[in-house]
Amino acid sequence: MIPIAYLGCLGIACLVALTDWRRAIYWAIALDFLRDPVRKLTPDEPVLITVSVLGLWAIITAAAWSQSHQEISRAMREHSKIMYAFRLLLIAIIPGCVLSLVMYPGGYKMMILGVVSYLAPFAGIVLGYLISLRPKELGKIFQFYCIVNGIALVSVIGEYCQLGWPGFGGMRGMHWIRYSDGEIVQLIAGWYRSPDIMGLHAAQVVMFSLTLALHQQKHKSPFWILLAIFGCLCLLLSGRRKMLGMPLVYAASLVLLCYWRKILRFQRVIVPVAMMAMLLGGIFLVATDRYVSSEYTNFAGTLFTRGAARYQELVGGSVQQTVAQSGVIGAGIGTATQGAYHLVNQKGMGSWQEDGVSRVFRELGIFGVVFVVVAGVYLLRGVSDAVTVVPRNWHGAMSQLSFVAIVIANLASFTVSHQQFSGDPASGIIVLLLLGMSLGIGTLARLTFRSPRRPQVSIRHSKPGMATPWGVA
Repeated sequence: MIPIAYLGCLGIACLVALTDWRRAIYWAIALDFLRDPVRKLTPDEPVLITVSVLGLWAIITAAAWSQSHQEISRAMREHSKIMYAFRLLLIAIIPGCVLSLVMYPGGYKMMILGVVSYLAPFAGIVLGYLISLRPKELGKIFQFYCIVNGIALVSVIGEYCQLGWPGFGGMRGMHWIRYSDGEIVQLIAGWYRSPDIMGLHAAQVVMFSLTLALHQQKHKSPFWILLAIFGCLCLLLSGRRKMLGMPLVYAASLVLLCYWRKILRFQRVIVPVAMMAMLLGGIFLVATDRYVSSEYTNFAGTLFTRGAARYQELVGGSVQQTVAQSGVIGAGIGTATQGAYHLVNQKGMGSWQEDGVSRVFRELGIFGVVFVVVAGVYLLRGVSDAVTVVPRNWHGAMSQLSFVAIVIANLASFTVSHQQFSGDPASGIIVLLLLGMSLGIGTLARLTFRSPRRPQVSIRHSKPGMATPWGVA
């Protein structure tokens, strides 16, 4: 009954997407969470429930493309470097696709999974760009994401307190533990299917909430700060150091980006610093022996004492071993993608890559990596062009930099652990929505300040009611 109800909601969402794809994004965010408890409460825990939401994202993308030809054509002209990066990525994955088709029985299934994991995030860029052209929608989407997952994260506290609610824990009753300095750390998943997925969503809630606190009205900021503190507590209980580091990367990236853009005024510095101080203070008050076992805080502390060594071991050492094992041409696309074992028998393949860098070497080989690197350079240049076109004193500049900082934090997480992205392209779509939004803000700036058909608008004295990236001023 539960999976039938879920699939029924998914069908309704698909119908909504055909008529109003923007509204369907809210359905996709909600169903993205619901699929995990539904799958765990379904006999045999079918993987189809997890991947089914991709069908909704595909319909949303198709509907957006069919209804927004002019906007997308303009985006392709204005952001030609992004399009060139996409073409380079297509070239990069071709040899890996051929290898998977030729070398493995049923390799076409693995090839499809790998191609989707590499290309689906670009759908997020298109959708994010189109959403940003209606600035009022930006804040609403972030708010909805934070509220949905904030409610879902209550299950983390429930599992930690051993309340025994249905759907708690990992898939198939799996329990994750970590050993650290003689202590055993029980990793918490809540209603999510694994501590990694829970930690990813908790980190997104923290970063989105901080971004909302920076840009929403002052009387709403305390709510988002409290939600960010709650997200940090859930991050602590996830026991995933790579997720714990994401808000730190976000804060550092935002400060550096603001310094690069020369908009680091006093008020722009003191607010993020004050919020981070409140976060750390809240974590300190909560993470005591009275409320949270000391092994969680001790394990989290190893992010600073062992993080660099662990990163070098995961990335540097894994790349060397991967090249030695798979050779110059790689092993084929999909061979290191999370979830491929559901489609083909991977026994004997030797796929063990955890970090995103060695995964690319494993699947695409040296040839593919070269094209991916060049594509990354063009993508970086395209984003830089979109950022620099925005006047630094405009209200949209800080919003744009916040989006880019969140993308950087997710990229840092991907480099050390790709599973939550490669095995779940919907997670990548959510992140790349932000990148598309940052490009769209660049387009808004061009239309507002540089269009010869429109009068120049004062940056310092915007009229009340003027559209902003977070609603109406």
